[in-house]
Amino acid sequence: MRTSLNNIKEVDDHLLNQSAPQDALLFEVKLIIDPELKYTVMWHKQTLSIVNQYGRNNLRAMIENVHQQLFTQPEHQTFRQKILRLFYKR
Repeated sequence: MRTSLNNIKEVDDHLLNQSAPQDALLFEVKLIIDPELKYTVMWHKQTLSIVNQYGRNNLRAMIENVHQQLFTQPEHQTFRQKILRLFYKR
């Protein structure tokens, strides 16, 4: 399995569409020639997906925590009232 930092960067750039056109074409050729690279790309893609999902879940939890603090703690009542006024129909 390819694990050098250069190879990881090359796979990242390919998956994130950040390669220059000539580098992207060369990488596509490498994928055809090297079955191990194809396997590496598959696992790297899954890893990126898991990291992405973790980031979304973590962000969602942080937002929920802020929401709970702002809308349940008495010291934020004035702020809460200002926000709610924005959504009331006049």
